[in-house]
Amino acid sequence: MRQIGVAVVVMLLSVSTFAQNNRSAVSLTGNDLASCTVPDPCRTFDVAISKTNSGGEVIVLSSAGYGPFTVTKAVSIISPPAYHAAIAPTSGDAITINVDNALIVVRGLTLNGALGGTNGITFTGATTVSNTTLYIENCAISGFGFNGVNFARNGVLFVSDTTVRQSSNAGIYVNGNTGLPSHAMINHALLEANNTAGILVDNAIVTIRDSVAAGSVQGEGFWARASINGTTADLSADNCAATNNGDTGFAAGGGGGSARLAVSNSVASSNVSGIYSAINGIVRASHNSVMLNGTGLVQASGVFESAGNNAVRGNSANTSGTITPFTPI
Repeated sequence: MRQIGVAVVVMLLSVSTFAQNNRSAVSLTGNDLASCTVPDPCRTFDVAISKTNSGGEVIVLSSAGYGPFTVTKAVSIISPPAYHAAIAPTSGDAITINVDNALIVVRGLTLNGALGGTNGITFTGATTVSNTTLYIENCAISGFGFNGVNFARNGVLFVSDTTVRQSSNAGIYVNGNTGLPSHAMINHALLEANNTAGILVDNAIVTIRDSVAAGSVQGEGFWARASINGTTADLSADNCAATNNGDTGFAAGGGGGSARLAVSNSVASSNVSGIYSAINGIVRASHNSVMLNGTGLVQASGVFESAGNNAVRGNSANTSGTITPFTPI
């Protein structure tokens, strides 16, 4: 009987030691030796994630700085609006997503790269074929040395109600693998004072709505580029505004691949160029207001098609190059 009792105790201890939470928590007063449950929170996201079941969630219980972390399983990282959950790396990336075939949610976090961070949220995947879906919701991402959002493998990206500002390259960068383009849907994004572009698309199919790209220091607001031969960048922008950018409001082309931009119901104002077609680029524009730019509609290379219903007025030059009319069906 004594041996049976000892075995039961050992079994119970083993189960307790390896138990995982469906809902874990982090707090300013948490301890990484804790169980990471809501009554007994941890201090850092990395530890909390390690104690969470795949498909579970980690929630923030108090305002604090929580440090960079890596996601290696399907999980939701959630900070309620009442709390300021900040991540300010002195080097490297604030959040690294390194998992395949997973659903990841990042909601309500503030990421600050001004102390030396490289990317705000970077998605690399674990293998070439990743197929992870990442949701970024209600986040503020500022001052990173490369991209605010660096979605650099094939997968699906959703961004909503998020501000990305003062990135040294792009606010949001979307890419895939050769033959495996990514997909992205972006809604209500504020892309402010990013250096190269507010949004930059290489090998991906991207739709962006109800968003603003303003103050790109040297470059574009919205840019479908397709930098590498054999890749395709498709960017559809609807009800967006591009203003006060150091080069172009909306652009397609400039890389070795095929770049296509459809821009509709949008405003391009106070840019060097309003809407621009470069080498290997195709632009299709309809129902846009293009005003107060250096040049309104520009076909420098590639193809520029206009539905003929764009309001192009008050630019230093309204058009340049060949603007080809088309009749919407």
